Amino acid sequence: MKNKGECTLKKLRIGLLGSGFVQNFHMESYREISQAEVVAVASRNPKHVKKFARKWGIKTTYSDEDFIEKLCSDPNVDVVDIGIPNFLHMKAAITAAENHKNVICEKPLGRNTKEAQKMVKAVEKYGVLHAYAENELFSPHNVKAKEFIDSGAIGKVIWVRSREAHFGPHSQWFWNKKLAGGGCIVDMGCHSIEAARFFIGKERKPLEVFAWTATLVHGDRTDAEDNSLTLVKYEGDALAQSENSWAAHGGLDHRFEIHGTDGAIFLNPTRETGMKVFTVAPEKKVGYVIEKAEVMKGWLLPLWGEYLIYGYYPELKHFIESFLKDELPRETFHDGLIVNRIMDAAYKSAKSGKWVKL
Repeated sequence: MKNKGECTLKKLRIGLLGSGFVQNFHMESYREISQAEVVAVASRNPKHVKKFARKWGIKTTYSDEDFIEKLCSDPNVDVVDIGIPNFLHMKAAITAAENHKNVICEKPLGRNTKEAQKMVKAVEKYGVLHAYAENELFSPHNVKAKEFIDSGAIGKVIWVRSREAHFGPHSQWFWNKKLAGGGCIVDMGCHSIEAARFFIGKERKPLEVFAWTATLVHGDRTDAEDNSLTLVKYEGDALAQSENSWAAHGGLDHRFEIHGTDGAIFLNPTRETGMKVFTVAPEKKVGYVIEKAEVMKGWLLPLWGEYLIYGYYPELKHFIESFLKDELPRETFHDGLIVNRIMDAAYKSAKSGKWVKL
């Protein structure tokens, strides 16, 4: 049975909600996907959205108070791509579903489990296709690691350790616990949690969660955690360990260790980029180097093609191809809901100091 959000065209028309940092990665990806065309972009900030539209050659913009409703009801839009602050995810997803638009939502799905549940209910009620945009599962490094795991090269996965850290977000809303839904766990822990599910195997259910959180550096900016350590026990005696920080200098530090009964895999794409540059030139001559870089002098580790290395291009290509086939992709809102449940359990554990069953 065809879904109500299906588009019978050979090319899907994309409407972007948001014109911030992540949507630039999305645009770099869409311009290389022949089956997709971005036809509209909407944001709360009129100047910002128009600048973004000029940069990427997008004809239609919306920036009124009801920018979400206007983009979601645009008859020229087939798919709504949600890349706006966390506190607007639920409203955007429900509005898109009500307008029978297939929908892609950036991580985290909701600020909490309750929001995520409402989003799942909406896409199922209106019969639209839905994708949870967790780019980690599509990063070439991680995909290759999964191939080794599935081939039996490291045996049964028993432990996954991840670290994602930098010195804090650029956008101010991230620092507002109410708007974001939390601190570094919601911002970065969601990546680590879903990547661990991917490596361990989604057929092995998460059972219990233990977490520690603290605000060690940015207490003047936020009442949310800027450091965290989360442990998730899985069926089959597997453990996922996630370290996250908004208080780590040196630019984005993102790595994985995957340990099995017969081997191990180490991934470190932001510290082993294959290129080192030393410079004392003015910053304007150096330009962009890597996400969350704090300085542009001395030894630098440029990361080329972040939209490829981080997995945005293969992720969005897969979503578009799935939607054109009237199929759900590998990552759906149901996956995002599981991540929200684990994060909620982590916050509950950090407060109680005890393991929390899922």
